[in-house]
Amino acid sequence: MIELGQLEAHHQEFEKRDTQVVVISIESQKDAQLTQKDFPHLVVVADSERTLATAVEVLHPGSDPHGDDTSAPTTILTDGSGTVRWVHRPPTVFGRLSPAQVLRAIDEKMAAE
Repeated sequence: MIELGQLEAHHQEFEKRDTQVVVISIESQKDAQLTQKDFPHLVVVADSERTLATAVEVLHPGSDPHGDDTSAPTTILTDGSGTVRWVHRPPTVFGRLSPAQVLRAIDEKMAAE
């Protein structure tokens, strides 16, 4: 959740770009609501049925140490019409973009919007 805290800390920079940060989590609705309270400037969506995670192919079934599913850290930029403008999926599950990298991608990939 360190990454969510970093994104939350930069919420004003995202707002300047008229950008919402939406976090898709494979946790339960109850857990997603608790996460939402911790990060009020992010939009936290529960995907406990793994519908979205499966559709965007980020689900890693049984990959956590307890045999539960995990999802790969993936950043998807979509424009106002829902068109995907950019996808970043790191080569390892430990790879995460910093808020500065996400903001730079927004500035570069969404400039034509």
